[in-house]
Parts: sequence; structure tokens; C-alpha cells
Amino acid sequence: MAYRAATLRVFIWVLLVLLLFTPMLAEFVFVSNILPIVQRIFSFWKGKTEAVFLSDILFIEAGALILFGALIAGTTLYSSWAALDVRTVQFTDYIWNWRQMKKDRDSPAGLTFGLILLAVGVAYVLAAVFVPMGVIP
Repeated sequence: MAYRAATLRVFIWVLLVLLLFTPMLAEFVFVSNILPIVQRIFSFWKGKTEAVFLSDILFIEAGALILFGALIAGTTLYSSWAALDVRTVQFTDYIWNWRQMKKDRDSPAGLTFGLILLAVGVAYVLAAVFVPMGVIP
């Protein structure tokens, strides 16, 4: 029974990662259809190529993912893993003692979710950097 629960948990996390990469895939597929509409609405992108537009959009999405991932993971780390006396005394050694944290608590889902958002945001940044170079078609 525990094996099924662990498998289901991993499946849900993998599904979340795939859902986070869905906008990137949709933008790669539909960039040629979206660009003329955006060029009519926003004068900033008039005369820009598809690669530059796609790179800009990926950078915007990467920034949002990294911001939200850092907020979620940081808040979770601070509020659930730091002992109350650590926050009041301002002594942070216990926060970074991984063996003690693993012994005392399980990894919270908020931390995992925040770290996944950070990792996907970094992947978006890498894609945004490599798109104008022609590495990613």
C-alpha cells in the first residue's frame, strides 16, 4: 500500500512538471499565429522576429515562475522548518542543519512545489537564451 502511495505521489509531481512546461510547448507551436496579433496590439513588438518575441515571452514567464517559486519555497522553509526559538533568538545554524531537519520533519510539499517552480523557471530562462541563437528552433 505504501508503494502505491509513493508511486501516485511521484506521478502527481511529474504531471505537475509536464503541466508547467505546457505553455512553453504551446508557444513554440503557435508563435507564428500569435505574433501578428501581438504586433497589432503592442507597438513594442512591431518588426520583431518570432525568435525575439518567443525569447521575450519565455523570459517573462521565467521571471514569474522564479519569483513565485522563491516566495513559496522560502516561506515554507522559514515558517515550517525553523523552530520558534530560532526565529526569536535570530540564530540560524539549526535551519541549515540538514540531518537534524530530516530527523525531525518530513519534507513539506510547499518546499517541493517551490523548488519545482524554481527549476522550471531556470529551464525557461535557458530556453529563452538559446531561442534567439537558433539552438532551439
